[in-house]
Amino acid sequence: MKKVLKIAGITLLILYVISCGVLYFIQDDIIFRPQAIPPGTKFRFGQEVNIPVDEGVNLHALYHQVENAKGVVLYLHGNRGNARRCQRQAEMFSGYGYNVLLLDYRGFGKSDGEISSIDELYSDVQKVYDFLKKEFDESKIILAGYSLGTGMASYLAAFNKPQRLIMIAPYVSIADLKNRIFPLIPNFLIKYPLDNDKHLSLLSCPVNLLHGTEDEVIPYNSSEVLAQTYPNKTKLTTLTKTGHRRAIFHDSIRKILKDHL
Repeated sequence: MKKVLKIAGITLLILYVISCGVLYFIQDDIIFRPQAIPPGTKFRFGQEVNIPVDEGVNLHALYHQVENAKGVVLYLHGNRGNARRCQRQAEMFSGYGYNVLLLDYRGFGKSDGEISSIDELYSDVQKVYDFLKKEFDESKIILAGYSLGTGMASYLAAFNKPQRLIMIAPYVSIADLKNRIFPLIPNFLIKYPLDNDKHLSLLSCPVNLLHGTEDEVIPYNSSEVLAQTYPNKTKLTTLTKTGHRRAIFHDSIRKILKDHL
């Protein structure tokens, strides 16, 4: 009997190690779902710009500009698709006298390369932020992130001085999301922590959290945790009967922009 239990224990340990290894190597494909944009594609939102972030690497973006702009909104989309797919999302931030920049990460849309590390990802969005600083003072830059993009937006807010941070359907961290599904997988295996909790502890600008109560991808409780942890920095807007995909199109976004811009 002891021999059987020993063999069973060893077998389970081997399966556990294999599972951890598989998760480590496929996490890029789980977190990032890029889609290319065919050459010759026409866009209805803004003008195409290419922002250099590394030697031989340009990030593609759509830049919607208005006359006598009061500032700019940098919009960081979720983990699927590309700027063409997210044009309507970015349009939610237009109409308030601000320019809007819709960015595609490495490997998304027409952007060069592919994402390979968290440091590279953070460096890329920082260089895009610096690109906007050439035109606007930081006090006139608003950061807006949706889903996956909230992790990059909160990082920029933590290490810069933007006017405001808007987070739509945010997570506490990738580790928190993982722990809700695979609690036995160790956190040190996560290559892209994207820790909103940590970033909010460092930033000083006001933060708007918006989250649907029916979110089937990132639990509504994630925003509750962030709001309860940082009550003096955040304001949570609850989107009742709203799922993950509809959150970015909720009228509450426009109300917040109207109130503050």
